[in-house]
Amino acid sequence: MTYLSRIPLAPLRTGARKLLRSPQAMHAAVLGAVAYHPEPGRTLWRLDADNPHRPYLYVLTHPQPDWTAFVEQAGWAVDHNNAKPAVAAYKPLLARLQEGQEYAFRLTASPVMSTQRTALLNPTQTARQEANRRSDNPPRRRSFRVAHRSTDAQLAWLANRASKHGFEPLPIPGTAEPAPGIFPFTDAEPATTPIPDVRIARQDKHVFSKDLTTQAGVKTGTTKVSIDTATYEGHLRVTDPVALARALITGIGPSKAYGCGLLTLAPPTTPHR
Repeated sequence: MTYLSRIPLAPLRTGARKLLRSPQAMHAAVLGAVAYHPEPGRTLWRLDADNPHRPYLYVLTHPQPDWTAFVEQAGWAVDHNNAKPAVAAYKPLLARLQEGQEYAFRLTASPVMSTQRTALLNPTQTARQEANRRSDNPPRRRSFRVAHRSTDAQLAWLANRASKHGFEPLPIPGTAEPAPGIFPFTDAEPATTPIPDVRIARQDKHVFSKDLTTQAGVKTGTTKVSIDTATYEGHLRVTDPVALARALITGIGPSKAYGCGLLTLAPPTTPHR
C-alpha cells in the first residue's frame, strides 16, 4: 500500500524553521515517520511554500506513516482539522488512471544534464575531472551532472521526459503567442503550434551541508551540496497509465531525497476542450 500525506507546517516554530531551511533536515524528519517499518521503501516529499505563512509538506510513503513526532516538532499545536496531517491511500487514484484523462499537476524537480564540457562544471567538478584524467590509464573524460538554470532549458527538460512518464502537456486554449515562463516556439515551429499549458511557478537554489559517514555511521566530515530546483504547474493528458503510475510512485528526476521528484495530480482547473 502507498500513502500520500499533506502536513501543514507552523513556520514560526523553531523546529519548523530548521526544516524549512535545510532539505537534509527535512529528509531526516520525513524518514522518522516510517522509521518503525523494517522496509520503508522509497519516500518522496515536496515542500509547497508559495504562501510562507502556510507552507505544506506533501509526502509519499509506502507504509502508513505516523506523523506524531513530526507535528510535535514542526506542526500546529491547535486542535483543528485544517492544522492536522491528512493521510490518504494512493491505490484508488492509481487504479483510476486511464488514457485520455486530464489533470492539473504540480512537480518540483531538479532539471539536470550530463556533460563533459569543462566550461560548464563547477570548481569541485573541474578538480574531480582533472583528478580522474590523471588517474585513468589511458586518460578519459567522465560526465558530470550540471543543472539547467534557464527557464527554457528547464521547461524543455520536462517536455523531453513527459512521454517516458506516461503523459503529455495539454495546450493552452486560445493562445497564439508565448508568455514568460511558458514553452517558447522554436524557429522550426509554425505560429499555429499550440503552447503547452506548463509554467514554472518558482525557481530555487538550495545550498546546505551534508554529513559524510562510514557504513558504521561514524561521521568523517561534511560536504557542501547545491541543488537547483524548478516547480512546474500546468495541465496534462494521460497517455500511458502504467508509466504515469510508476512516475507517481517512484518520482521524476534526481535529488529525490532532498524534496524533488514528487508529482501530484488534481482535477483540472482550466477547460481544454
